Amino acid sequence: MTQEEAIARLSRYQSDEPSKWREEEEKRHHAKASGWLQYSRRIAIKIAVAMKSQNLSRQDVAERMGCSPQYVSRLLKGEENFSLETICKLEDALNIAILQYEFA
Repeated sequence: MTQEEAIARLSRYQSDEPSKWREEEEKRHHAKASGWLQYSRRIAIKIAVAMKSQNLSRQDVAERMGCSPQYVSRLLKGEENFSLETICKLEDALNIAILQYEFA
C-alpha cells in the first residue's frame, strides 16, 4: 500500500467535527490546579470501596439514589464536581459518611 492509499484509507474514518481533546485537557488541568479534582477522586474511591464491601453494582446504587447507572459511572471516574445533594444521596444509598462537618 502506498502512502497516498494509506492516507486516503485513513481519511474515510476522520470525523467531520474537530477534536475537543485540547479543551478537555485544559479543563482537567484547570481542575487539578483548583484542587476540587483531588477531593472528587477521594470521594470516588470511598464510593468504590463501599460498593465493593457491600457487593453493590452501579445499578444497585443508581436505584437507591434515583439516578442512572451511567451517572454512577461518571461519579466513580472521580472527575465530577459533586454537589452537596449528590453527596447526601450517596451517603444515604451506601450508608456511609463522606463528609465530616462541624457547625459552630
